[in-house]
Amino acid sequence: MNIRKVLGSPGRRGVALAATVLTLGLGTGAGAAAGLTAAAGDAGTAALALRTASVRGALDTTFQRYADTMQDLAAAAARPAAALAPTLSRVAAAHLPGAHQIIVVGADRTVRARQTLDGSIPAGPPALAAGPELARGLELARQSGRLVAGPAHVLPADRGLPPAHRQPAFEFVAPVHDGEFLGWVVLAVRAPDLLRESLQAAGVTGVATVLTETSPDGVTREVARWAEGGEPVGHTSGTADLTPAAHTWQIRVRPTTALISAARAAAAPLTLLGAVLVSGLCAALLLVTDLGRRRAEARARRAAAGRRRDLDAHRAELDRQRAELERHRDDLAEQRAGLDRRSAAEQELRERAAAAEQRLREREAELSGFAVAAADHLHAPLHTVAGFTELLLEDTGPQLDPAARGFLDRIAGSTARMLAVVDDLQTYATANDAALKLEPVDAGGLALGVVAGHLDGAGGERPSIDVGDLPVVTADAELIGEVLGQLVDNAIRFVRHGTAARVTVAARAHAPGWWRVEVADRGIGVPEEERTRIFAPFHRAPAAEGFPGTGLGLAVCRRIVALHGGELGVEPNPGGGSVFWFTVAAAPVAAAAGPELQAADRS
Repeated sequence: MNIRKVLGSPGRRGVALAATVLTLGLGTGAGAAAGLTAAAGDAGTAALALRTASVRGALDTTFQRYADTMQDLAAAAARPAAALAPTLSRVAAAHLPGAHQIIVVGADRTVRARQTLDGSIPAGPPALAAGPELARGLELARQSGRLVAGPAHVLPADRGLPPAHRQPAFEFVAPVHDGEFLGWVVLAVRAPDLLRESLQAAGVTGVATVLTETSPDGVTREVARWAEGGEPVGHTSGTADLTPAAHTWQIRVRPTTALISAARAAAAPLTLLGAVLVSGLCAALLLVTDLGRRRAEARARRAAAGRRRDLDAHRAELDRQRAELERHRDDLAEQRAGLDRRSAAEQELRERAAAAEQRLREREAELSGFAVAAADHLHAPLHTVAGFTELLLEDTGPQLDPAARGFLDRIAGSTARMLAVVDDLQTYATANDAALKLEPVDAGGLALGVVAGHLDGAGGERPSIDVGDLPVVTADAELIGEVLGQLVDNAIRFVRHGTAARVTVAARAHAPGWWRVEVADRGIGVPEEERTRIFAPFHRAPAAEGFPGTGLGLAVCRRIVALHGGELGVEPNPGGGSVFWFTVAAAPVAAAAGPELQAADRS
């Protein structure tokens, strides 16, 4: 095809080439600008999502603090009044965001205790005067048996303020139970103060936040708002739902500062402007060049030799570029080979890790088998030593001098301790592989049986053991009984010399479908740095020196609880001592009641 015939005169060819260059440049610039605009939009969306997540995280943390506080208050309200005052003082000193007042109410709605948290003077009648919002919350908490939050309204303490200073507020309401319904704990909270203090404490900046709630009839209204950094920027916003304490709030977050930098926002228009300028300049240069070419056409023939030299130079440059491209291809191939070698090395490391894990499992199995075999082989000789020692004491004890009888007593005591160590070692070695017989178990009856055995074998001053109402759980009765027995035995043994043991066995809901069983004592306690170490095999805390034990009891308990899918831990007991607890699954149906102790046995 003859290009000259298609394009016409040389002047038209120059204009067509300039137009092509201009079109390509503008198209390329527009594409790049569109890509930068999309990237800036994605970055802004991600930044807004991060700020929304920060707001939600701060409010989730605050609501969790309130839930934990209400749980502690409800537990304290179930105890005598003397135990309630320290808890109220501790909550007042904790400075909960937006908190106004705590009221402990009896089942007849009489006020048992009142504590303000914002520095105001507590006032009010002896009987709780509940508005419709608080009355609804009290009834819902009593029916559901859990913590609830009521709708927003104006607190009685704020009704005397000018309308512009009245803050929307709501109450957290927790029922108080101790075998029966005893009343409520009510904590009033001002919503704007809660929103502001929560976000400031979490260091949230650059947002304007609005907190709303939706009533049961579907009406949404604003509860609180707070802004940091000025007025909202743009029209974008992020939303999230909060559902603490059986109540639903919504948060709407708008940025008050730019979501992306000014440089990034200006990148797209600057890129497009640059493309327009460069394309226009190139097109203009082409036109000028074409005009000069046509004017110098006569001189072009004389410069043909120079043009050929230029063509040769261009060809040489093209060859150089081809060689450069080949080198780049070689570098890429080398990089791919390096990646392949790295993948092979990673696969080899994974295989080595798997082999090491298998060797560790085999080693653990060998150690467990060794422990069981050692225990089996030591039982018979130890029982023989114990039996002959007992025969010697019975048959020849009266004829022996005190020193000889003392030696025999030491042999008997050492043999008994060795048998205890062997038994604990065998129990620990086999606990991991024990076959569970899961069934509904009356934990109360099981605990009473354990306590009866300890009371019957108690020497010296009789311990005080109180067993509360325990639930029906899904567990292996024999193994869970061993855990209860070990924890009660520790609570009785580890007390200061000359002091009678005081032990309480109780339970409370831990999570949906789970119970937390607690064994509380007033013993020597466990230091904070030892609260995780004491569950390791053969580990004994320094404070336990001078008390009998093998250091395997709690390790066995941990393995048994882990077999049931639960957790085992220890906490300090307020007033002294420790609270050992473990979690166990609730039973889907109630089991038959187990054996019980007489009142005299539990005194």
